[in-house]
Amino acid sequence: MVSLTVLCEGATEQKFIATTLAPHLKMRDVFAKPINLGGTPTLAALHKQIDSALRSRRSHEYVTTMLDLYRLGNLPGNDRRSGESMRERISRIEHSLLEAFPNPNFIPYIQLHEFESLVLVDVDKIPMAFPDGEADNKITSLKKSIGDTEPELVNEQPDSAPSKRIIGAIPAYRSVKASVGAEIVEAIGLPRLREACPNFNAWVTRLECLT
Repeated sequence: MVSLTVLCEGATEQKFIATTLAPHLKMRDVFAKPINLGGTPTLAALHKQIDSALRSRRSHEYVTTMLDLYRLGNLPGNDRRSGESMRERISRIEHSLLEAFPNPNFIPYIQLHEFESLVLVDVDKIPMAFPDGEADNKITSLKKSIGDTEPELVNEQPDSAPSKRIIGAIPAYRSVKASVGAEIVEAIGLPRLREACPNFNAWVTRLECLT
């Protein structure tokens, strides 16, 4: 049995872990508990949370993160480098976090580019979260905005990040995204999320193998 603390950026990620990822990992004897950090943490705050999660130093206790690359702030390695792909940048940030917190039971994960990248895996599931019809007939424009871009590679610019594109098509999403984002992703299901999002899949696979 493995105990896993997931340090989540916000309420959306916390709900996703509790309702979708934790039940899946439980079948592998990995018991995940999300902790809402209330936003992107500073390096000192992240260090404190990691130390708290691993304070017993038991071999079966692990801690991982689920933080958005979008507006990640000044965590180690988060700078842009010419010619570097987004996945290379993510790998460099995660490696830098491992250097900052050199503990074999710490598994850093940065979401490309934010949680809403997972929502973009199947935008046809969005209307089910808006039973009053706020999303009806608005999915076509969202699909046109995304085009053939991989969900994880939809960019992080302030006006075109995944959440901004969803809000641009469905303004009602802004005020309820903390709750409906996780509901939509749950409806899409882990198999489709993993197929469409290689970085996300690699993280889930790593967690599944902790036992």
